[in-house]
Order: sequence, then C-alpha cells, then structure tokens
Amino acid sequence: MAPMQAEPRHAEAFKALSHLTRLNIFFYLVKKGAVGDSVGNIQAVVNVPGPTLSHHLDILQRAGLLNARREERFIFYSIQKENVTDMIRLLTACC
Repeated sequence: MAPMQAEPRHAEAFKALSHLTRLNIFFYLVKKGAVGDSVGNIQAVVNVPGPTLSHHLDILQRAGLLNARREERFIFYSIQKENVTDMIRLLTACC
C-alpha cells in the first residue's frame, strides 16, 4: 500500500480548524457522536452570536468536516466521520 499523501482537501480541513471557535465547535461535536447537536445547543456551548456561529459552521461543512441535517425546524450538525477518519490516518501515517 502506498503511503498517504496530503491533498488540497486535507489542507482545507486543517485550515478550517485553525480558528479557536471552529476548533471548539469541532471538539464539541466529536463528543456528541453520530447524533450531533442542534445549532441552538452548539451556540449555547460556544457562546457566539447566531450569525457568527452560522459562518463558522459553514466553513467547517465546506471543508468536509461536518454534516448538516434538518429535523422539522431545527438544523443538526454532526462530524463527517469518513473525512475525519481520513485526516487521522494521514496524521498517523507520517509518525
């Protein structure tokens, strides 16, 4: 098996995590598991205004780190497990 190589998508994901608020959102959602959590609950934990939170969630989602799903009038975010697992493999392959 050939060694893993970093790709532009990896750089985008790590770039998305380079902001403290986004890193805290990411860590919180990792702890929430596959179910994830609602925007309202995430906002209460990270304590940022709604528009700011939406901006950060959008960046994390575009970087392939989060999934979003709508349940009635609520939006839930969860970790995009396959991409996060791929990033972990990349990090551990170089060690």
